[in-house]
Amino acid sequence: MPYPGIDEALAALHAAGARLYVCTAKPHVYAERIVAHFGLARFFTAVYGADLAGRFDDKGTLMAHLIVEERVAPAHATMIGDRGHDIRAARANGVRAVAVRWGYGSDEELADADAHVDVPGDLPAALLAGQSSA
Repeated sequence: MPYPGIDEALAALHAAGARLYVCTAKPHVYAERIVAHFGLARFFTAVYGADLAGRFDDKGTLMAHLIVEERVAPAHATMIGDRGHDIRAARANGVRAVAVRWGYGSDEELADADAHVDVPGDLPAALLAGQSSA
């Protein structure tokens, strides 16, 4: 079940014209099912994940692939994540990193993010203030 407020936050970003992507270390086939199961697919342009053979297991490599495939300008993109590997992937690709504190990561592993968001309802303001796409 998604965290409370995620639907509203994604709807606000989508309505503002943000192109949203899922970039996850989970296998792509499962990630797509999860996004669809929770009714979130309507908000996302595409879902990117590892293949079952392990290709794109590294989040930084996967993000680089997404950037090329979707023609995303890193300077105008933001990685939203709850773990240190999300922040490292953003850094490796010249992308802004926004850490969310409602996930699994500790404040310590998220310390290097450009911004921190405490609740889903604050996510749109944090992203849209920087004129970023997520």
